[in-house]
Amino acid sequence: MAGLSDNSRGLIIRAAGALIFLLAFGSAILPTFGDIPARRVIGLLLIAAGAIELFAVAARRTHHLSAGIAAAATLLAGLRLELDPTADFFAVLNMVILWLVVRAAALFVSAQRSRSPLKTWVHLAAIVDFLLGILLLGGLPVAIIVYGLFGPTPEIVATFAWVFAASFIAAGWLLIAAAPLEASETD
Repeated sequence: MAGLSDNSRGLIIRAAGALIFLLAFGSAILPTFGDIPARRVIGLLLIAAGAIELFAVAARRTHHLSAGIAAAATLLAGLRLELDPTADFFAVLNMVILWLVVRAAALFVSAQRSRSPLKTWVHLAAIVDFLLGILLLGGLPVAIIVYGLFGPTPEIVATFAWVFAASFIAAGWLLIAAAPLEASETD
């Protein structure tokens, strides 16, 4: 998107942030999708978020690789969950933890290459994803016991819903708040 004006870049990035916010709302209501397997809903949400973020990455002037890795990790995690009908609770949990860690690492690299105040926003999004990954990893032993005893309970699905909502809110806020900064940042 080389020929875009700063205004157009900012608008595209801001619109992507707003769409990610809508996905956060979709994540928050994940437990209400009783008829659709959770892995499919999660997969579709991740695919949509990854595609939206890749579009926003294309509108950026710089840091395409590190921001693109974060977006691609989201898209690939979603495709993995959507296309694998044998993915059970633990496959989904492991994929989500891996996605959060890879995304956080890519965002940290992007933050290191950004200037202030954009750097602050990217760091915040990276920290949110990293802490969510740690939270899920720390809750893994409890989830194993609960899943072993009761199967995929509504509480486990609700936990996933809130993790996705929090990550999407951080990503959406980053895109909306940083759109003018991203649009005009130069090499």
